[in-house]
Amino acid sequence: MLTFSLRRLLSIPPLVLVVSLLTFLLLKQAPGDFYSQMEADPARSTTEVLRQKENAGLLIRLNRSELVALGTFSDQGHEWKFEDTGEYRPQILKDGTVVNAKEASRSLLKFNINSANYQCDDEAVVYRKVGAIEGFFSWLVNAMTLDFGISYKFNRPVFGIIKERLLNTLTLSIAALLIAYGLGIPLGVFAAVKPNSRLDHSAGIIAFLGLSIPTVFFALLAMLFASYTGLFPIGDMRSLDYDTFGFWGKISDRAHHLILPALVLGTSSMAGYMRQARGNMIEALSQDYVRTARAKGVSNNGVLFKHAFRNAVNPLVTLFGYSLASLLSGSLLVEIVMNWPGLGRLIFEAISAKDEPLVLASVLISTLLLVFGNLIADLLLAVVDPRVRLS
Repeated sequence: MLTFSLRRLLSIPPLVLVVSLLTFLLLKQAPGDFYSQMEADPARSTTEVLRQKENAGLLIRLNRSELVALGTFSDQGHEWKFEDTGEYRPQILKDGTVVNAKEASRSLLKFNINSANYQCDDEAVVYRKVGAIEGFFSWLVNAMTLDFGISYKFNRPVFGIIKERLLNTLTLSIAALLIAYGLGIPLGVFAAVKPNSRLDHSAGIIAFLGLSIPTVFFALLAMLFASYTGLFPIGDMRSLDYDTFGFWGKISDRAHHLILPALVLGTSSMAGYMRQARGNMIEALSQDYVRTARAKGVSNNGVLFKHAFRNAVNPLVTLFGYSLASLLSGSLLVEIVMNWPGLGRLIFEAISAKDEPLVLASVLISTLLLVFGNLIADLLLAVVDPRVRLS
């Protein structure tokens, strides 16, 4: 068990590295970035935008010696050169003639030298665009210390934003998982014990509806139900007067807001687990060891829960890791429709705004949750199944 756990833990860093690198490169290949719209806005100065990009780590400012080292280069049919005259800034030559900063910035807004991209602001300050690989490893070194950078959209540290939203999504996902397993497995087991009964047919109808209704449509129906009946709050995860409640009042208020999104998110998963539990249980009850146990006089509950259920539950334990990951990804639509402030909605907002640091950190956290979810599922399977533990 220990060797298996260590081997799985050692496989996490390479996996995270590959996923982060692919995500980073895909984001860089997308046309434009968060600051493209700002650069196109005539109300914003180029100097302001480029300095924001420098603070975000997308650009590196060139010093005097680096500008002179560029030598003579061509751009738009003209020969350019930065010449050090000992003054505050190097002299800018265009076809051998000295030009002022304003004219240089208009002509050299974006230029290329030896495959490196440069930008010049209104004050003739030149910046080099950070390459994809260089930017990735710079981000990775900082990420190892939990410094994921500053969000472009929210202008706050990314780690603080994700920490807030991740807790909200985990609360929703765990509540949905408890509903899915807590209702799906018992209904599936009881339906298997009495096949073709009213309970079995009722469970089949519930499973059919849960698997057939799209999550987004179910969320809209739930919002409509809450609006007409007033039994549940609509949107957010706490009331406006939340701060005036006592300790237990705050817990009750959060639970009241949690019920409807958790039911919506857990219903489709519950239907799948119900069908899986029913099929596994029917197969287990038809095995020879069950008939042998009955022949030896083992009680009905002993046959069901000590022999049949322990073998039928193994596939469901295996699905646990994937269940957590699917709930985290599936919570996106529920969080958007029901206005739940979670990680799924945050990722959607970050992708829409092309907020690269926030997208990268969110993908990294989601990957880690998937990996650890699968690890927990494997360890639980080894606990409930001695054959896995011995192998």
